[in-house]
Amino acid sequence: MIRALFGSVAILGLACSVGCHSPYYADQGALAGGLGGAGLGALIGSASGHAGAGAAIGAAAGALTGGAVGSALDNIDAKNRAQIAAATGHAPGAVSVNDVIAMSRSGIDEQIIVNQIAGAGLQRPLQANDVIYLQQNGVSSHVISIMQQTRVAVAAPPPGIVVVPGGPPPAVIVAGPGYWGPHYGHPCYGYYGPR
Repeated sequence: MIRALFGSVAILGLACSVGCHSPYYADQGALAGGLGGAGLGALIGSASGHAGAGAAIGAAAGALTGGAVGSALDNIDAKNRAQIAAATGHAPGAVSVNDVIAMSRSGIDEQIIVNQIAGAGLQRPLQANDVIYLQQNGVSSHVISIMQQTRVAVAAPPPGIVVVPGGPPPAVIVAGPGYWGPHYGHPCYGYYGPR
């Protein structure tokens, strides 16, 4: 009984280290469903004296259900990215003023535009003339407000350029008025300054 419990904990710990770091909703859903199902199955199984078996069955059922729900979310996310790419003419990345206008004109839902702005960031901060231009081209006030609050995406270096971080700054040694350099010879503890 205890050996099975420790084995289950080890398997769940491994699942946590894999599922938590995954960018896919299917993996995260399988992890959450497996953990929830194991807990619920253990509670139900303990009533009949088979907590370990209940936990195993619950974990399997929860992982399958969570993975299916997460997979559906992944499909929705892929569909939204494809819709944004079709509207802007390029793959989703840092959003420009013209991208927002193109998405708005092509009928993309306002919440999807807001999600894209929040997730990818802006190419540059909005200026006053950008706000006027967005308003004149039919972009909603809510989307413009989100754009004003969103961070500017950090630009990646162009392809082919390798950025090598510099080393530490050079050391600066400031000598006091009584020292003019190293002294070689017999150590004498007298005064070596100007006379």
